[in-house]
Amino acid sequence: MSYLVIARKWRPQKFDDVVGQQAVTRTLRNALSSGRLAQAFVFAGPRGVGKTTTARILARALSCVKGPTPDPCGVCEPCVEIAEGRDIDVLEIDAATHTGVDNVREVIIAGLSIVPVRDRYKIFIIDEVHQLSGPSFNALLKSIEEPPPHVIFMMATTELDKIPETVLSRSQVYEFRTISTKAIADQLRTIVDAEGITAPQESLQLIARDAEGSMRDAQSKLDQVIAFTGKTMTGEDVSTVLGLVGRDLLLDAAQAVADEDAPAAFALTARAVELGYDLRAVCRELSRVVRDLLVLSVDPSRISDPEIAGETERDRLKALAGRFSREDLLRAFDVLTRAEVEIRAAAQPRYHLEMALLRWIYLRKLVPIEDLIANAGGGAVASTPAGSGLSRTPQAAVGSRQLRRARPPRADSRMRFSRRSGRQRASSTTWSWRRRRRSKSLATKRRSRSRRRSARCANSSSRTAHGSSRWRSRRPDARSRSSACSRRPQDSSRARARRKRPTRRPRSASRRSRTRACRRCSKCFRPR
Repeated sequence: MSYLVIARKWRPQKFDDVVGQQAVTRTLRNALSSGRLAQAFVFAGPRGVGKTTTARILARALSCVKGPTPDPCGVCEPCVEIAEGRDIDVLEIDAATHTGVDNVREVIIAGLSIVPVRDRYKIFIIDEVHQLSGPSFNALLKSIEEPPPHVIFMMATTELDKIPETVLSRSQVYEFRTISTKAIADQLRTIVDAEGITAPQESLQLIARDAEGSMRDAQSKLDQVIAFTGKTMTGEDVSTVLGLVGRDLLLDAAQAVADEDAPAAFALTARAVELGYDLRAVCRELSRVVRDLLVLSVDPSRISDPEIAGETERDRLKALAGRFSREDLLRAFDVLTRAEVEIRAAAQPRYHLEMALLRWIYLRKLVPIEDLIANAGGGAVASTPAGSGLSRTPQAAVGSRQLRRARPPRADSRMRFSRRSGRQRASSTTWSWRRRRRSKSLATKRRSRSRRRSARCANSSSRTAHGSSRWRSRRPDARSRSSACSRRPQDSSRARARRKRPTRRPRSASRRSRTRACRRCSKCFRPR
C-alpha cells in the first residue's frame, strides 16, 4: 500500500476531532439533533482550517445508517465511502475545473431531479466556489433557493467577498477562523507520540508558529521534517529544513540594538547572509520579536505564553523587554516593516537590513516631548542613563519657549521705537527689516494701482463710464442717473484725442470689466 501523508491520515472523522472550530461544530451538531437543516451551507475561512473536512463530516452525519445524527458511526458503507471519496450520492466538485455555466448545467442542474441511489440525500460539495463565473452563479440561484427535498448544497471558499450576495442570502454562512499556535502544537504532539517520534516541544512550537494558523500546513511541514530527521528531531533540524530564521540570531540582533553596538549589527547581518536566510524573512521575524517585547512590556504575565516565548527564551526576552521603552518598540516596528517592503524590490537587500538596524539604534536617542517640557524650566535636560532611549545633550531643549525668551539679543539687531509703550525694544535686523520693506513695497504698489484705476475712471469715454446698452437695459434707472453726472473732470489732450476715436469693448466681456470704471465714479455709483 502506498504511503499516506499525515494530513490525510489524521484528517478528522467526527465533529469532536475538528480543532479550533468549536462554534461551527456545535451549531451543526445542534442543527442535526433538532432537525433544523438548511438547504445550502457556505463554509468560508483561511486555508487548511477544516472547511472541506467539516463538509464531509456533515455529509457522513446525514447519510449514516443511524442518522441523521451528530455522531456518525464511521463503519457503515455510506460513512466509509464518503471518507474515501467514492460515494455515488455525494458529488465533490472542484469549481476551479468546472467554471463555466455549461459545466454547471451538466454536472449539477441536470442531476437535481435524480433521486439518490442509496443515501437519504443527494449532496453537492463545491470546493473553491468563488472560482465560478458570474453566469454560473446566476444559473445556481434558483436551484440553491428552492432545491428538491433530497438535495443539499455545501460550498467551501477562501474568499467570501467574491461570492455574490444573492447566493449568500440563500445559504447559511459559517466562517472558520485561524487555529491558535498552542492548539496546533498540541495536535502535533498527539501525532508524533502516536507515530513514535521523539520531538522536543521547542521544535513543535517552531512548526506551529510557521504554519500561521493552518493545521494542514503544520501537518505537511511536520511530514517534511520527519522525512529529513527520521525518528528524532531537534529545533535546529526544523530551522534547517523549513528555512526558518534562528531565534538566537534574532535575539542577538535585539541585544546589539539595546547595547547600541553598531559593529555587532553589521556582523549579524553578514551572519544571516552567510547562513542563506531570506532577508525579508529576517525582517519579518525581527518584527515578531519586537511585537513579543512590546506585549511583555504591556503585560509581563504573558511570559509563560508559548506563542510569545519558549521555555529556553523566557529569561532573555524578559531582560530585553526591560531595556526598551514602548515608544522605542513602536518606532522599531515601523522601521522593520518598512525595510521588509524595501528589500522586496532592492538590488542589495543586505544594505537595507543594515541601515534598518542602524536606524533602530539611533532612533532610541529621541527625547519625548514631555521630558523636554518638564526639563525646560530647569534650563537644561537632565542626564539619562545609557540604553534608556533618551538624548543626553542639553541642546535638545533649545526649542522651548522659555529658553528662547531667555536668549540675549543678537549682535546684528537694532533698537526699534514702540509707539504704544514709548520705549525702545530689540528686533532682528535680518527678518523684521525685510518684512517692513516688503510691506512698504506692497503698500506702494496698491496705492499706484488705485491711482491708475481712478485715472481710467476719469478719462474713460461716456459709454465706458456710464455703462453699455446692455448695462442700461438691465438697470432701467441708469440713464437718469448718468444724466445727473454733469461734472466731468478736466481731461488731458491725450485723453481728449482718445475720446474722439472710442474703442468698443467686445460683447463677450464680463459684467465686472464693463462696469469697473463706473464703480469708481462718485456720481454714477449705485450699490447692488
